[in-house]
This record gives sequence, structure tokens and C-alpha cells, in this order.
Amino acid sequence: MMAEEKIDAVHPLSKVENPSESVLDSLPTLDDVLHRQSQPPVCLYNYYIVLRDRLELETLLDFWLDVAQADILYKRYSKYAARRGSTAKFTNQHRLSSPVSIHPRTSDILTHMLLLHPRASLATTMHSTTTAGSTKKPPPTQLEMAETIERIYLRYIVPSAEKEINGLPHHIKETIGNHFSITIQEDNPIKKKLNPDNPIIYAQAKNYVHQLLQSTFPLFLRYKVFMNLTLPQQIGRLACGLLLLLVGFSLEFTLIFLDVHPWQKRLWGILPIVSGVFFTVTSITGIDPIWVLAFNLSETVPFHFTHIIQPKVKKILRKRSLHVLGVILFISFLFMLFFCLVAGKRL
Repeated sequence: MMAEEKIDAVHPLSKVENPSESVLDSLPTLDDVLHRQSQPPVCLYNYYIVLRDRLELETLLDFWLDVAQADILYKRYSKYAARRGSTAKFTNQHRLSSPVSIHPRTSDILTHMLLLHPRASLATTMHSTTTAGSTKKPPPTQLEMAETIERIYLRYIVPSAEKEINGLPHHIKETIGNHFSITIQEDNPIKKKLNPDNPIIYAQAKNYVHQLLQSTFPLFLRYKVFMNLTLPQQIGRLACGLLLLLVGFSLEFTLIFLDVHPWQKRLWGILPIVSGVFFTVTSITGIDPIWVLAFNLSETVPFHFTHIIQPKVKKILRKRSLHVLGVILFISFLFMLFFCLVAGKRL
């Protein structure tokens, strides 16, 4: 309870109302998106785009992903170190239990075999190692793990860092900073307890950032589940829609006050009005029914699209597209009816 109050005090997005619970139950969760278990448009790539372009909080996701990647590397490193330690222990025990004594005759045989089958050259050995390593990346070393942990610290935690997390509480930053200040002192016995190659030092910060990301997730669902347009696209459509409405209204009123006959000529003024209504309504609702119904597309960045694959999202967008299309046709019909039935009067 105290953690939630702290997040509310730090970030106002935690107070955003969620979409309906029935919809949320059938949609991917934040963990599904972070672990790449969801499909477009509710995917990790689109989540990053929304955090970057609409909320300006992409640093939170960058930090979480970097720490998660460090956790994966550390698991590989620990597994490899444990396996190597057990193998070395088994080898030493085997040598102690069964020592091998080479008789002179055996030594001659081994020398003869080595002469007949010489060892591979260094270049050949390196080539074979490189070829084998190209298929499977070797586990990181302790030095590489330490560099990874330090890189995260210098990029996100230190003051005036490249991507400093400003909302991170001071006591969390201080705890992480104390860890690095302790490891610098080589003669300090505490160094063994706080291992510099273990990303566990970021666990508290990672959990806090995860809660902040959870507070932004309802907004992401609103932008990608109920809309398929980006913010620049909405602004551009609003400007074009208002301009077309101005042109259409000017043309229609000109035809009315000039009392142009026959009345069918007024239909030419309806074309920019219908286009203006379409652009204005799609801008306000954030959804283009033609892109959804005809092409099954959702916009990621301006004029770059991805196919709508998530079944529930596709169903919601199609349903909303039909409603928006009905509103557009209804408003357009009202304008057409009004401008065609009004009697002309020459001024």
C-alpha cells in the first residue's frame, strides 16, 4: 500500500483510469509485452514507440530491458562457472584416485603416435573455435559481467547520466552508489559480499521501474487497442479536416447565395465537406476505419504500419471502425441534406 502511494506521488500517470476490466482480462499484460509474448499492435516495439513519442518515458523501458538482459547474462555466467567448477573438481578427484604411470615402453608408443599425427596449428585451432562459436555465443566472463553492470550504473543512475532516471528515489540510488564505492576499495572485506558482476544490485530499482511502467500501461492500451493513428497523424488530419470544411462551407454558401441552378451543382461542395468530416472525426477518435476494415493496419510511426495480429485487438478495432464509419456517414448525410434542401437566394 505504501509503495502504491509513493508511486502516485512520483508519477501522475499512475492515476489514469484503466479501460474496462472485461477488456483488460482478455488482453496481454505488461509482463507479456515485456517478455515478447504478445502480438502487434500490442507488442514491445509499439510500447516503446508510445513511451517515446507520447509519454517521453522510454528511459524507463530502456533501463528495465538492460537490467533484464544483464540478469539473463548472469544466469548463463553462473551456470557456466558452476559447471566449470564441478568439472575441475571431478577431474582432480579422478587424478587422485587413479594416478597414471607411464612406462618407458608406453612413452615410446605415445611419442611415435604424436609424430605420426601432429597437433593442429594455432591458426587451425582458432578457426575451428571461431566457427563453433558462431553458432552459439560463449557465456560472458566475470570481467564482461562487471563491465555490463557498471555500464548500466553510468548510463542510468549517476547524476547527469545519459539517460538518468529522475523519478528513482534517492535511497535506491544511494544504495547502488554505495555498492560501487565499496567495490573500489580492494582491501575492504565487504567486497566479497557485494559482487560487482551480479545485477541483483538493481533488483529494487527494477521493481520500482516496473511499477512505473505498470502505471503507463493503460495509456498504451488506449492508444493501441482503441486507436490505430499516431499523434502527428491525428494533428495533421485535424488541420486538413478543418481546412476542407472551410472550403466546402464556403463553396456551398456561395452556390446558395448566388442561387445557382440546377440544385445538383451543390453536390460539388459536398465532396470537400465529406472529406473534412472524415479527417476531423478520425482525428478526434484516433482511428481510421478504412485502414482497419480494408487493410487491417495500425500505424506505428507516421506512415509506417504494422498488421493487426492480436485477435482481441482486431475485434475491438473492427467494431470501433464500424461505429466511426457510421458517425461519418451520418454527419455527411446531414450536411448534404441541409445544403441541398435550402432554397437559394441571390444577394
